[in-house]
Amino acid sequence: MKQLAQNNLLARNNLSDQIFHLIGNKIVHNDLKPGELIFETKISKELEVSRSPVRDALRMLEQIWLVERTPKGSYQVTALSIDRIQHLYETAIVIYQFVFSKAAENVSPDDVAELEKMMNKLETSIEGNDFKLYIINVTQMAHKLLKIAGNPMIERIAIELMPTAERVQLASITCLPDQLKTVVTHLRRAYESIIKQDPEGAAKAFKDFCTAHIEVVIDSLNQSYNQKAVR
Repeated sequence: MKQLAQNNLLARNNLSDQIFHLIGNKIVHNDLKPGELIFETKISKELEVSRSPVRDALRMLEQIWLVERTPKGSYQVTALSIDRIQHLYETAIVIYQFVFSKAAENVSPDDVAELEKMMNKLETSIEGNDFKLYIINVTQMAHKLLKIAGNPMIERIAIELMPTAERVQLASITCLPDQLKTVVTHLRRAYESIIKQDPEGAAKAFKDFCTAHIEVVIDSLNQSYNQKAVR
C-alpha cells in the first residue's frame, strides 16, 4: 500500500509538471493574455484530469510570477507592467553580473569553444530578425554560463526568472530590431571578457547589455501601446 501511494504521488507530480509547462508556455507566448483568469475546473475538464495536479501547477506558476491570486482566490495571468519589467531587469543585473564574473574565473577551453558557437548563433538569429530563435539562444547561453559559474543557489533563482524574461522579450523586442542589434554588441563584449578571463570586464559588459536591453523593451512596449491607442 505504501509503495502504491508513492507511485500515485510520483504520477501526480509528473502530471503537475506537465500542466505547469503547458500553461507556462501559453503565458510566455501570449496565448493566455495578461489579466486573463485561469479556472482550475475548466483546465481539469479540458485535460481530463483531477483538479489537484492543476492546483499544484498553478501554485508553481505563482512561484515564478507568471500567475497571481485575485482577491477572490482564483488565478490570473500577471500583467507586464513597466514596474514589473524594471524589477526583473534590476534582479537580472545583480544575478548575472556575478554569473559573468564567476564564468570568467572558471571558464575552460572546452567552455570557450561551446560559448563561441552559441554567440555566433545568437548574432546570426539577430541578423536574420529571427527573434524567437534569438530568445532561445540567449536562454541556452544563460544556462551554460550558470553551469560554468558553479553556484547552484544562484542558478536556481535565475532559472525561476527565465520564463518571465522570455515572456517580456517575446512581447516587446520585435518592434525595434535595429536597436536590439546594437544591444547584442554588449553581449559580445561580455563573452570576449569571459574568454580573456577578465571578471570585472565581463560583469561591466553584461550590465551595459542589460541596461540597454531594458531600454529597448520599454521603448518597444510603449510603441506597441501607442499603436493600439491610435486604433
